[in-house]
Amino acid sequence: MASYLSDGIRVYVEKLIDWDSYFRLKKGEDVDVEAEKGAILGVLEAAAEICQDIETESRAGWAEPARIVDGMVVFPAHVAHGYERLREAGLVSLSVSEKYGGFDLPSFVANIVLQMVARADAALMTIVGLQAGVAEDIQRYGSEEICQEYLPRFASGEVQGAMDLTEPQAGSDLGAITTRATEADGQIFLDGQKVFITNGGAEIHLVLARDAQGFDQSRGTTKGLSLFVCPRSLADGTPNGVGVERLEHKLGIHGSPTAVVCFEHAQAFRIGNKGEGFKAMLDLMNNARLGVAGQGIGIAEAALHEALAYARERKQFGGPIGDQPLMKSMLSRMVLYVEASRALLYRCTTLVDQNQAIEAFLARESDLSEAERASYREEHDRNSIRIRLLTPLAKYLATEYCDSVTRNAIQVHGGLGFMEESVAGRLHLDGIITTIYEGTSEIQVSFALKEIGRGALQVVFEQLERELETMTEAPLREFADKVRAGIAAINEASASLIADPGYALLSARDVGEMVIHVIVGTELLRQAQADPERLDLAVSWVNLKMLELAMYARRVSEGDGSRVERCERIIDLHR
Repeated sequence: MASYLSDGIRVYVEKLIDWDSYFRLKKGEDVDVEAEKGAILGVLEAAAEICQDIETESRAGWAEPARIVDGMVVFPAHVAHGYERLREAGLVSLSVSEKYGGFDLPSFVANIVLQMVARADAALMTIVGLQAGVAEDIQRYGSEEICQEYLPRFASGEVQGAMDLTEPQAGSDLGAITTRATEADGQIFLDGQKVFITNGGAEIHLVLARDAQGFDQSRGTTKGLSLFVCPRSLADGTPNGVGVERLEHKLGIHGSPTAVVCFEHAQAFRIGNKGEGFKAMLDLMNNARLGVAGQGIGIAEAALHEALAYARERKQFGGPIGDQPLMKSMLSRMVLYVEASRALLYRCTTLVDQNQAIEAFLARESDLSEAERASYREEHDRNSIRIRLLTPLAKYLATEYCDSVTRNAIQVHGGLGFMEESVAGRLHLDGIITTIYEGTSEIQVSFALKEIGRGALQVVFEQLERELETMTEAPLREFADKVRAGIAAINEASASLIADPGYALLSARDVGEMVIHVIVGTELLRQAQADPERLDLAVSWVNLKMLELAMYARRVSEGDGSRVERCERIIDLHR
C-alpha cells in the first residue's frame, strides 16, 4: 500500500513552507520552531498510520448506509470504528485553539489530515470535516461563554457538527431561506426545515435562519439572516426541538448520513451579530470548500493507486498493461492531475495560515507603531484577495480532476472496473458529489470571475511574477518564461470581457482554467526548485497547459455575446 504521507506533502512540510515566519508570528520569538515542526510531522504520521489501518474495513463496508434507529442516526460500523480511532488520537477538530483543548494546527496540516481520511473513507471525511468546520466558526464568532460550552467537546470528539443551510426552495440562493428565528423572553427559537444536511444527526447544528423581526421585509435577500448554534439536547439534558425526518439514498458516500432536519421551536443561540449571519456562514463555506478540495484529492489519490497497482499486475499481450505507451500516458496524466490539485490547494491553505499568524501577531503585540501595523494589515489584505480567488479555483480543480482520475481508474481496470464490487467504480461514485456540494463547479468559476472583476488578478499575478523571476537557472528559466507568457495572454484576453457581463459569465470556465494553469505552473516550478526530482511534473504541466491556455485566450478574445444566443438556439433544437 502506497504511503499516505507522500512526497507531494513532504516537499511542502520540509522545504516550501516558511515555518520560522509562521510560528514566530503566531506564537512569539521564543517559540521552538523545530519542536513545532516535529509535532506537525508527528500528527501527519499518526494520521497516515490510522488511515492506512482503516482503509480495508472502509472498502469492505462501502455499500452499508447510515440508518435511523429509534429517531437517532446510526453510522455503519466502518465509519463508527474509523471515527473512534481518530478521536482516540485527538485527530478531530484540529484547528480548535489550545485554550479549548485543541491542537490549533495550521489549515495546511488540518486539510492534509482530511485528505488522508478521504482517501481511506470518503464518508468518514464528511463527518470529521464538518466537525472541524463548525468548531472553527463557533471559535471565530461565538461568545466566550458559547466557546467554553462547546469547543472542548468538539476537540475531544464528544460532539459532532452539522451545517444547516439548504432548504427545499433555497439551494445556492441563500436569500430564499425561510427558517424563522423568533425571540421571546430573552430566548431564541427556530422553526423550519433544512434538506441535504450532511451528518444531520449530529449533536450540534450551525443554522442559518431569518430573524422574525423584519422577516417579510428581508425575505428574498441575505439581509436579516443570522447564524445560530442549535444543540440537539439542551444543557439540562432535555431533548431540543431538532429532529431527523429521513435520510437520503445516494449514489456514493453511503456511510455519510444526508438528512432532512426539522426545527420545531428549537432553542438556539446566536453567534456573531444579528443580521450578519450570511457573512459568518461564508467563512464556514469557504473552509468547507477547501475541505472538499482535500476530499477530492484524497478520493483521486485512492483511485490512482488502485489503477497503478492493477496496471502493474494485469498482463496482456505478453506483459503488464502498464507498459503500454497509451497506458503510461494515461497513468502519468492521472498523477499530474493529483499533484496539480495539491499544488493549488496547498498554495491557498498556506495563505490562510499566513493571515491567521498575522492576526495572532497583531493581537499580541501592543507596542507596534502605526506604520508597522499598517504594513502587516496591507499584507493581510492582499493575502485575503488571493485567498478569495484561489479558494473557488482550488475546489473547482481538485473536484473536477477527482471526477476525471476516478473515471480513468475505471478505464484502466477495463470490464472489471464496471463491476458493482469494483473499488475504482465505487471511488468514482464517491467522487461525483465533490463537484456539486459546497457549490457546483459552475458556481466556483463564477465566484472566481467575480473576484477577477474586483481586481484580484493583478494581486495574484504580481506574486507569481516575483516567484518566476527567481527561476534564472536552466532548465527552470525556459518554463518560467512560458508561464510568464501565459500571464500576459490572460491579461490581454480578459480585457475582452469588461464590456459584456453576459459574455464574461459564459467565459467563466475558460478564464478560470487559464488562471489555474499559470498558478499551478508556478507552484510546480517552485516544487522543482526545492526538489529537482519533481521537474518532470512541472515540465509536463507547463508544456501541456500553456498550449491549452493559448486556445482559451484566443477563444475568449475572438468571441462575443452572440455565443449566448447560439447556445439558446442549440438548446431549442431539443425542446
